[in-house]
Amino acid sequence: MNLFYMTVKPQKILFLILASALLVRLYHIHAPIIGMHSWRQGDTAAIARNFHENGYKLFYPQIDWGGNSQGYVESEFQIYPFLVSLLYSIFGVHEALGRILSAIFSLLAIYLLYLFVKRYLGEKTALWSAFIFSFLPLNIYYTRTFMPEGTLLMAIMLGMYLFSKWLDTERKTCLIFSALSISIACMIKLHTLYIGLPLLSLAWMKYGRKTLCQGTLWFYAFTIFSPIVLWYLHAHQLYLNHHNTFSIWQYGTDKWGNWEMLVTWDYWKKIVILYLAKRHMVWFLVPLFFIGLWVKRHSREEKVFDYWLIANLIFFIIVGKGNYLHEYYQVPFMLPASAMIGKVFASSWRRPSLQNKMTLLLCVALLGASGEGLRRYTLRYMAPESREISAELRLGEEVRKKTEPNALVIAVNKSNPSMLYNAHRKGWNASPSEAVDERFLAPRIALGAEYLIGIHEYFTEESDKRGVEQLLHSKKYEVIHNDDQAFIVKLSSNLSNK
Repeated sequence: MNLFYMTVKPQKILFLILASALLVRLYHIHAPIIGMHSWRQGDTAAIARNFHENGYKLFYPQIDWGGNSQGYVESEFQIYPFLVSLLYSIFGVHEALGRILSAIFSLLAIYLLYLFVKRYLGEKTALWSAFIFSFLPLNIYYTRTFMPEGTLLMAIMLGMYLFSKWLDTERKTCLIFSALSISIACMIKLHTLYIGLPLLSLAWMKYGRKTLCQGTLWFYAFTIFSPIVLWYLHAHQLYLNHHNTFSIWQYGTDKWGNWEMLVTWDYWKKIVILYLAKRHMVWFLVPLFFIGLWVKRHSREEKVFDYWLIANLIFFIIVGKGNYLHEYYQVPFMLPASAMIGKVFASSWRRPSLQNKMTLLLCVALLGASGEGLRRYTLRYMAPESREISAELRLGEEVRKKTEPNALVIAVNKSNPSMLYNAHRKGWNASPSEAVDERFLAPRIALGAEYLIGIHEYFTEESDKRGVEQLLHSKKYEVIHNDDQAFIVKLSSNLSNK
């Protein structure tokens, strides 16, 4: 890129990076809500559709698996699905709109990453950092899914960039909008509070020991925390009133507070080797990341990237189970990691030649990362989004054709809400063992459940297979659809004869 940089203006290079990043994110943009992490996409898409269908009530997100209730749920701040619902009001309900919005937000995040890195590491490193971050396979995938990751990245980068700009200019608008951006990021995902460490490091580099005496910084903190506290108090009240939750406060049993995991080899092997090294950095960029860690810092302010990485490490420790289960939790880590890798390319890339061994190594790393990233992206992430292989989509079509629009259903989906979403029905999630247990079915039938829907391949245990066969061949309920892939059972058909 150095030779290219000498002949083409940086603005044009940046434009090419952003345009190319958009193009790869628009691939398969009309994909349905299936495939990798369809459970997370299913909930987000359902909330967006429910905003659209039920009055655009931003502070009252609704899920599909709330049974016969209104479905209001304790959750993070659902600004992303709300914005998607506003697009629905103009263009109609199309999942592609959510994906496009996520992609656009990710481009803004990449541009802001460029501006932030340029501020402390120079333009060449900024361009390389933007390039690296744009084309890592997991970054591409999770910033074109129906998930809030693109929105989160944009909010983080906008907050950090405006804060750094305020430190230079002391413009109050920069400080206020930085605080609002960081606050939104933390409301989208509360664990984003770790971003406070690199922000504090920047303030300390300017004010030193007088940092805690700066009234403006206390105002900044108040502006960040006030909306966060208000939102999560309101969200918890939704749980108390409606009993639906995303388990955001389950200490020690859900995403965070599982301290015993941290002393196991299995935890760090999965986070460091499987997720960060293999999936995020696709092996070839790992050595460059470590080289970037050891490159000499030329200014105090440059150390903000070190504190940023340390903050992510603290996040891995506190939100142990969340990081262990979900690879997309580490996507924000790749923001400072890309800057570290970008430093190596910016300082060592020259015209490729047999004499320039470092540039040849960088070429190998770049080509290797591109090839391995493309292979994994197409096989692991794109292939499962094929409509042709999805039994769930075909079941959803049958449910919409053969059941009433307002019918409540029990979906045998292993707690994956995408089945309810694709069927465009509300009701209850059920495990295979629950679906064949009258002690589970009877109370929900009493609450209005009219249909049981499921996919045969989900019944893996022999007892569950026998149970569903007995249910489908009994005379107690009417089977209105059953093929080699899925079934629909009408639960209330013969209740009067019991």
